[in-house]
Amino acid sequence: MRLKDKIVLVTGGGSGLGREMGLLFAREGAKVGVNDVRPEAAQNVATEIERAGGVARPFVADVSSSAAVRKMFAEVLAAFGTIDVLVNNAGIGRTRDTTDLFTTIELTDDDWHKMIATHLDATFYCTREALRVMIPKKAGRIINQGSIAGTAGLPFVSNYCAAKAGIIGFTKSVALEVAKHGVLVNAIAPGFIETPMTAPLEAEARQWVIGNTPLGRFGQPHDIAAAALYLASDDANFMVGQVISPNGGWTTA
Repeated sequence: MRLKDKIVLVTGGGSGLGREMGLLFAREGAKVGVNDVRPEAAQNVATEIERAGGVARPFVADVSSSAAVRKMFAEVLAAFGTIDVLVNNAGIGRTRDTTDLFTTIELTDDDWHKMIATHLDATFYCTREALRVMIPKKAGRIINQGSIAGTAGLPFVSNYCAAKAGIIGFTKSVALEVAKHGVLVNAIAPGFIETPMTAPLEAEARQWVIGNTPLGRFGQPHDIAAAALYLASDDANFMVGQVISPNGGWTTA
């Protein structure tokens, strides 16, 4: 087992990539804190892990709130005593209840701030709290969820691209600060993956994605969970400030 008795917190762990990571980490011996803003989603994944023989606890919090994050970390420490791995995975694909796409001039202030808060603010808040535990014990892993939206850019989602690019820059900076303390910070920049976030894409958009992906398909959640497991394990002991991008060879050329 590659993560035996490690304490892992996965934000946005109630569905999609977060759920897949939580399940895989548990199979590798970790005790998993499943965070989600939706109580039922967090509980369902924690129950799923436990039914498979693992150890998990749900932690309900809106990670875009600094106060909520502080409270959640206190609860995690009370339950598990420490934290060894933080996966900043929580995120949203849209800020309005519609599948429509919007140009930058059509974005409202709320569209911008909600996207940045859910992705970038949350990553900062959770990282700050995790470092308060990891730096004193001189050990820890932080894995941030970027995206090809933050490396290559995508049209009609400039707020999402900005948030993900910000996470990647944040990752590289923090990694350089804390490597000397034994804390390794890296990021994953997935391509298009079959998850609830991409499920609403219409047929034309899906064909555009497939046409720009040399493998000719969407990725699967396990593709990203496997990358996260690598970064969380001892196999990644020399990885500092890196961005792993399982993307099927994505290109917009």
